[in-house]
Amino acid sequence: MCECISKVNADLKQHNTMLVFTLLGNPSRAVVDTMQVETGRGKKKAAAVIATFCPFCGERYEAEPAKAAA
Repeated sequence: MCECISKVNADLKQHNTMLVFTLLGNPSRAVVDTMQVETGRGKKKAAAVIATFCPFCGERYEAEPAKAAA
């Protein structure tokens, strides 16, 4: 896995800021926070967004899935 999140957080430290990513699974994948826009009875809940590629460098977080045999 790349070190982009750590590098960006190091740069943001001087601004008293850091990225908040939840790392999920093994190998880790970044979970992007989402929020529900419309609330109330019958409204859909916010969906999870799980990155398969680094949002900074584009490196794939895990090996490409195997293709089905013909």
